Amino acid sequence: MSDVAPTPELPVSRPSGATSDAFQRCFGEPLDDVLNLATWHAGEDMSREYARVSSLIANAVKAETALEARVRSLVVDKLHTFAGAPPGAGKYPVSVDEIRDVHRGLLFNGGTDCCDGTVDVHDSLALTIYQIGVCLVSYAGNRGSWSQRLYRRDLHEGRGDPVTETVALLEARATRGGLNQPDRRDGLSELAKRAVMSYAEIAVLVEHSTALWKMGHGSPAPYQLLSGAGNPDVMIRSIRLLRRLIEDHKRFVFIASEPSDRLYLTIGQALHPCEYAIVGTLAQRIERFVGGLQFSGRVTVDDTWGGKPMMPELWVSRFLDEVAPQVLVGVFRASPLAPPHMFYAHREHVHTAAKIAIADSVLMADRGFPALIDLADRTCQSVYGGGSLRDIATAAYARAGAGLRYGSERQNRPD
Repeated sequence: MSDVAPTPELPVSRPSGATSDAFQRCFGEPLDDVLNLATWHAGEDMSREYARVSSLIANAVKAETALEARVRSLVVDKLHTFAGAPPGAGKYPVSVDEIRDVHRGLLFNGGTDCCDGTVDVHDSLALTIYQIGVCLVSYAGNRGSWSQRLYRRDLHEGRGDPVTETVALLEARATRGGLNQPDRRDGLSELAKRAVMSYAEIAVLVEHSTALWKMGHGSPAPYQLLSGAGNPDVMIRSIRLLRRLIEDHKRFVFIASEPSDRLYLTIGQALHPCEYAIVGTLAQRIERFVGGLQFSGRVTVDDTWGGKPMMPELWVSRFLDEVAPQVLVGVFRASPLAPPHMFYAHREHVHTAAKIAIADSVLMADRGFPALIDLADRTCQSVYGGGSLRDIATAAYARAGAGLRYGSERQNRPD
């Protein structure tokens, strides 16, 4: 037997059943007691609740602080030794001089463009309207905005058998989610709301941005693009676009605002302010989500990769094998009072990308998140959000003599 110790591996999360025993271990109370209203508090004793919440938060912060010290010494300082760690894995500090240089040379001079989008939906029984908008900004000014409106209705003017058409309409509506209650089984809604916006955000960065660096919100390869919302044409177009960003341009940084990976965030909490850590690759992040994707329908776009036609499923697996490993994933902290955030960057420019993310995030020390993304989001919301679509649609229904008849109760509540 070899005396060499096995290479340690980072822990991974695995699904577990929500059993009664698991509930009690997690929350410290039996599930039967929680479901028994006799154990609930009658009315609201706010002073008692304030004291309880304050005590619980203080204890949680104390425990997390102790954990962070252990994570820093046992994990963060040894990231390069873990199995599957990418080249360059480890933690890195960013100095004040480096932040100043990035401000002057890559941010405030307009050297970095950022794109963000928004979707506003007016959903009624008669008609669903999707308003999709994306805005491109830099610190040198607004670079442009683009919008698209999609109108979806189940009832069309027909000239066939009314019974057959009515049955088909009822069947179509049965497969859709409720008003303002999306259903992931409704692929067309997913396509209209998420995939189209994500595609537009990256397309604007690739095709309209002339800046040296591109900044995006979320992941550079979101699931809705790799899955195409079940549409093979959208998936193939998306992978072509992602290859232009990742393989051709390379100088990009994407920052996630609400990542679900608590392992990465735990590592990030152990970082000092103005530090970042390279932890893994995009391939490792998306493998379990895109493995086994199936597509239905005929491919109508050019489906050749390198001059050779490929089945839709092979496009995703080839992206996973060849393109996704080029993108590294890390975490950074910009402020002592702000949470860590995950970032994605090309392996050839990951250190500059991390410095851009930190330098832009120190401008908002309370949130520790890039101010340029916040600027792009606010610009987009001011142009394409804010309930303007609802106001237009509500007025149009009123002129048509329908009032609020086709909306939902929640949708029709006064502000």
